[in-house]
Amino acid sequence: MRAPDSPVADVQPVGVTDQTDGSAASVDAQPAARVARILWASQAAALRSSLSARAIHDIEQAVTCDLDSLELPEVYFTSVEVGGRVVTCDLDANGTASIFGLIDANDYDELVEAAGDDALLGVDWDGVYVTPARTRH
Repeated sequence: MRAPDSPVADVQPVGVTDQTDGSAASVDAQPAARVARILWASQAAALRSSLSARAIHDIEQAVTCDLDSLELPEVYFTSVEVGGRVVTCDLDANGTASIFGLIDANDYDELVEAAGDDALLGVDWDGVYVTPARTRH
């Protein structure tokens, strides 16, 4: 997540439970996933090639520390601010962290502000998106 004094909007991580057996398993009953490897999705991988080895290391270290500190069995989507960028990522139950996008912190602020307080954040084939929440009736 972000440092408390950061002007960047805070995105809450989303934890999930495995319900393949039909029972509603508690998040607390499942072991926390730990980052075992990091994959850079296509949008982030395209940007990765322009980064220094130090910047890549810093990003991967910050993502690992943040995801591990959540102590959840799985994280569908969260963001970490590092080096003036907001890194969007997730963590699966097998310990694979995926980095989806690197967004300039100022650009991220503008996206979140334009989308409003109930913004929906996600990832699709085009990369990370932020949209206003819509209610179905």
